[in-house]
Amino acid sequence: MNGIGAIVEAARARRDDIRRVAESEVAAHLSQALRARWLSLPHPAPAPLRDAVAVDGTGHAVGLATGAHLIVSMAIALGPAPVGRVELAEVEALPARFDDAAASSARDLVMRALETQAALESVRCAVAHGTAGHTTVWIDGSLFGDLAHMAGGPSVVRWGGGAERAGELLRATRDLHRIVEVADARIVGLAKTQRASILGPALAPVATGVDDSIAGTVPQVDHGDAGRPRDGELLAAMPEGWSWPLVLDARQFLAVDDGAASIAAECPAIVTTYIRPHPADLPLRLDVPAWSLGLPERIGRAPRHGETEPANWLADPTVMLPFVAEVMARYGGILAHNGPLHAVDHLVRLPRRDLETIVLPAIARAVGVPASSLTVDRGRRRFILE
Repeated sequence: MNGIGAIVEAARARRDDIRRVAESEVAAHLSQALRARWLSLPHPAPAPLRDAVAVDGTGHAVGLATGAHLIVSMAIALGPAPVGRVELAEVEALPARFDDAAASSARDLVMRALETQAALESVRCAVAHGTAGHTTVWIDGSLFGDLAHMAGGPSVVRWGGGAERAGELLRATRDLHRIVEVADARIVGLAKTQRASILGPALAPVATGVDDSIAGTVPQVDHGDAGRPRDGELLAAMPEGWSWPLVLDARQFLAVDDGAASIAAECPAIVTTYIRPHPADLPLRLDVPAWSLGLPERIGRAPRHGETEPANWLADPTVMLPFVAEVMARYGGILAHNGPLHAVDHLVRLPRRDLETIVLPAIARAVGVPASSLTVDRGRRRFILE
């Protein structure tokens, strides 16, 4: 590979920075505290699985030769009859004044709106046919992360009608939680990434010896920015198992938009846990609404704008076992973290080359403009032509 020698030399020069990221001392201390909150995976006898409806989406913001952006997004919900397959798509055209960051935010917002709508239609179909009571809707991602992002989003989005769309998305998410709760169905979020910082603040009292019952000999840690590692850093050393669940509400929101606070307050609090399903696999984050565990907590209102508080440990972690067991029953190994979500992920994928060589010309024909009007920018075009 050309340039590998120069890269190796640059890595040596950045040795301290790289080691600081890869081997956080604070993360190691907190991981010790996490071991006291680490539980064995359940291995129950096989039980009939609930009907699974998996929802996933995809989206691309394509930079055009004119400087404008074209957003192409779609979402698919897939499940047994009567739900079957639900396909939704959206195309948005952004003028050239929107930069790449704004277009990327718009793409995420459009895709998430389609996913929420597909989930809503699926649950309504299950309700209409009387099957909702034994249906689980699997969402690819974190239920709490989406709520927190949307609650702070409307005031900072930079895309034309983005604030209105963000508000609509938050209302649709609230409606989704309502209909699932009333129908006695289940909704589960399963995320593959661990960029959140939920475990660190919750474990800090343990790591500093405040909770003597489980603190053991964990060293003191700094509470500054360096003392707030991402969850993935703490989980790196954990064996097969799952973490004691945490209850998340508005106190863990980084920011709450005034116009969104009342809507978010109506949503349920979210209970979250991390699962390492296999010693050789990466952890998964499992999110479920509090009401599905018999808990009345709602998101509520954040006590202080822009500040967060540590999440509360769930009093009895065993109430989460049915959901952990269902995750394990759907686990398909390192290449298929969840059977239903793995299947829908393959359906919804839209390769970039297909988008640029097949989909864009089809859009041009559909709206009656020359195909050259939707040519991708020069940086991408040369790769398409190779």
